[in-house]
Amino acid sequence: MKALIAGTMLMLAGVAGAAPNPFFVFDNGLRGEKLKTIDAQLDLVKSVGFDGLSWRTDAPERVKQVLEGSKQRGLKLYVCYANLDLKDGKLVYDKRLNDIIALCKGTDTIIWPNLTSKQFKPSDPAGDEIAVAGVRDLADLCASNGLRIAIYPHVNMWVHRIEDALRLVKKVDRKNVGVSFNLCHALLDGAEDRIPALLDEAKPYLFLVTLNGADSHPAKAGMSGAIQTLDKGTYDMPALLKKLKAIGFKGPIGLQCFNIKGDPQELLTGSMGAWKKMCGVLE
Repeated sequence: MKALIAGTMLMLAGVAGAAPNPFFVFDNGLRGEKLKTIDAQLDLVKSVGFDGLSWRTDAPERVKQVLEGSKQRGLKLYVCYANLDLKDGKLVYDKRLNDIIALCKGTDTIIWPNLTSKQFKPSDPAGDEIAVAGVRDLADLCASNGLRIAIYPHVNMWVHRIEDALRLVKKVDRKNVGVSFNLCHALLDGAEDRIPALLDEAKPYLFLVTLNGADSHPAKAGMSGAIQTLDKGTYDMPALLKKLKAIGFKGPIGLQCFNIKGDPQELLTGSMGAWKKMCGVLE
């Protein structure tokens, strides 16, 4: 009986200490002299302790290598980043994405597009009709392969903020189309004080979240304040994680690493240590 109780306590302790969401790293954090091959990048992802990674629109054979290499290491390709562009009355994109979607069939990889346009200004709803038609077509292709789409809000692009992504997703009206919440872009948009309300609104459509260390109310002109390693910055990350728990978000969370300088092994290890500590707030 004592052995059974002890075993149960150990099991519960393991559950309590487990990360509440899958945690993946952006591929923009996998750069450097020692990381010139996909295998080297995947080895780093595995050694640091991430559940997987993101990738980008790339040659299909390279995406296949990422998928197969991830599976061999017990990792997952969570998202594939893409650009959709409103141009001349159509939504256009790199046609390699069609092959990538087919390669990802059955993997639950999320297609993760930003939306740009020279025809329409950021947040301009005049582009909605074009975008809705194009995203519906892409959604149908993804659905036939068992995949989802999460619109990526990015400051100064046509889908400039999460409010734009939500407006678009509601009009698209496809079960496999949702949004991602990107902390750095919300901060750069000056939306810090609105984040709890934005997450409440996004809840039914929220497929994934990205975060990183950041300063509270960073200067709009400076990305460096809005994107740091997770062990740095003054932004209240535990409060964000508590809010995500409160709305019942159980999807993947990605670590944004854009333009962070330094040794990737050290940077990612520091961020992973901070992530594990932060997960304690959700126990």
